[in-house]
Amino acid sequence: MGVSDSLSLIIIQFEQLTALVASIGRLNGLAQALQVAGEPVQPQLEVISPAPLAVENLTLSTPDGQRRLIRNLSFKVFPGQHLLIGGTSGVGKSSLTRAIAGLWSVGSGTLYRPQRQDMLFLPQRPYLVLGSLRQQLLYPHADPTTDEATLRQVLQQVQLPQLANSDLDAVDDWAQRLSVGEQQRLAFARLLLQQPPYAVLDEATSALDEENETRLYGQLTNTATTFVSVGHRPSLVQYHRYILELGIHQTWRLAVATSD
Repeated sequence: MGVSDSLSLIIIQFEQLTALVASIGRLNGLAQALQVAGEPVQPQLEVISPAPLAVENLTLSTPDGQRRLIRNLSFKVFPGQHLLIGGTSGVGKSSLTRAIAGLWSVGSGTLYRPQRQDMLFLPQRPYLVLGSLRQQLLYPHADPTTDEATLRQVLQQVQLPQLANSDLDAVDDWAQRLSVGEQQRLAFARLLLQQPPYAVLDEATSALDEENETRLYGQLTNTATTFVSVGHRPSLVQYHRYILELGIHQTWRLAVATSD
């Protein structure tokens, strides 16, 4: 059989080969689903909402239940008494914020939390919607009738003058156009604009220099938002009432913050 004949055979059988690959993919997906279904159900946190933000005897594990991160943690975040979460890498700081945000639920104990519309979660890498600059600022709970002057003012507040002077209805790939630092400032603009009762900031200013971080937190403390932060810089301590230090072996310590 010559080369041309071999190629002809492949072309003729292409449809059948494609169908076979698709069938294998579906069977693989079914096998994975059956495997997950056969695994024991992991214990879930008890969530009580709406309620002031607090945790009671919280033990938190990874979503697969294979590793316990935090054990028997209890605290309450009173309005206006902001909490800073610290600790070395891998002790569960971001995992705790994910649990508060409702993203992780494997473990035991009770999580008291406000309604979702009363919280804003700022991760280290902000989520940017597909749309205009105006839509970025209004996401997810802002009043859609907010006037243009207010939107431009908040962009100036977070040191984004080039965006403040641009077309607010221009559509762009903002995740590509803006640096991570600019994205974090844009997310902070959302926070200052919407001023929810509670906010969770998970390394939300990590890409900013200390001067910009200080400026943003200073503005945030002038709002009615009670916030929980994950961060490492000593300069953050002055903006929080309490420090929760997570340690290895699921240990933790809650203390009153001092800026000395």
